[in-house]
Amino acid sequence: MKLCDVVQFYSPLGGGVRRYLEDKMRFLAGRDNFEHLVIVPSHRDHVDCIYRTRMYEIKSLRLVGSFSYRMLLNRRRILSIVKEEKPALIEVGDAYRSAWIALEAGRRLRIPIVAFYHSDFPRALGRTIRRFCGQPVERILSRVMNRYIVNLYNRMHATVVASRRLQDVLTRCGIKRVVWIPLGTDVQVFKPNPAGREIRRELDLSQEDFLMLFVGRLAREKQIRNLIHMMEELTARPGKARRYHLLLVGDGELRDFVENTVQQRHDVTWLRYSDSTERLTAYYSAADLFVHAGTYETFGITSLEAQACGVRVLAVRSGGLDETVIGENPLIMAESASPADLAEGVRQCECVQNAQTPEERRERIVRHFSITTTFERLTCLYQHILEGRPVEQFSYPGEEWNAHEYKCPAILTR
Repeated sequence: MKLCDVVQFYSPLGGGVRRYLEDKMRFLAGRDNFEHLVIVPSHRDHVDCIYRTRMYEIKSLRLVGSFSYRMLLNRRRILSIVKEEKPALIEVGDAYRSAWIALEAGRRLRIPIVAFYHSDFPRALGRTIRRFCGQPVERILSRVMNRYIVNLYNRMHATVVASRRLQDVLTRCGIKRVVWIPLGTDVQVFKPNPAGREIRRELDLSQEDFLMLFVGRLAREKQIRNLIHMMEELTARPGKARRYHLLLVGDGELRDFVENTVQQRHDVTWLRYSDSTERLTAYYSAADLFVHAGTYETFGITSLEAQACGVRVLAVRSGGLDETVIGENPLIMAESASPADLAEGVRQCECVQNAQTPEERRERIVRHFSITTTFERLTCLYQHILEGRPVEQFSYPGEEWNAHEYKCPAILTR
């Protein structure tokens, strides 16, 4: 089976979509009955081979306001690649121009198209519109956006979502053939790393100091500014720790803001994105707490990576990471992404640091969120579609598991 991924939101500086693609490449490379190609925007026209995947880079304009993303708009080139490669199935990872080009290619060559809902852009865009234009304008444009995504995704053979919450949201919008397949992480790669102790020494932190970590793009939607302001709240009203320190690992459009902050504060450290997963697992293992303030996430792979390394995660309630932390006992989530609520969440997590062992936390991720399980389910869906069977009848072992399996008490910070 030859598969093609058409990906708008691919960044050389990391991010969840890039991690998803890299995991998918590794999974398919180990299976002789699959071929794989990926089409991404780039600063150049180039073809490379990664694992056993052919990656087609298409020279593209930079996305306005973005540091690392480009606009995949070259219809002629995309159609030419698909026509030459003749994949059995195409997966698209966004709701923009490249998705419509993929649909055109599928229609011409009779290739099924599957969408993976990687970006919850209607909610994120709605927040921006509300901030600058007010609620009346937001309500009008939200209806327009809903009609747009229904029109687009109902042309797909299936739309895959990583969370039950998004499945409910899209279904209520009127989108049909929505399939829930939780994302996962490579539990053979992401595991406790003794080198975490060396990271703490590099940061000049003792065992009594409390290290918080964020890994990901330095983007507005990740609430990076609120993470920084959280440190001010912790300084003003500390908890149990002798000192607090925040380590940011990643790059993005807020790089200048973060650089300026690091120069002014001694309790914040910034490190550029690292291609070394060994180094990344050391960052996770060094941390006392992984903090993610995003409120428009579709799932949260970094949350799984952190927990696979044994680290508790503090996320924002209904921010998109909820299903990745179900099973913590007690489950602690911030009520909002405000600096005050995030700081209170940190204090609560300090109080229950030893409630669940790193081994227990990792075991939960291994059991429910292995990347192998994710892609076995996804390739089963591909086969189901290629056999011409109704998507509504698709199921897989373990699908009955959901967030309600665990009945752990939740502490919501206020």
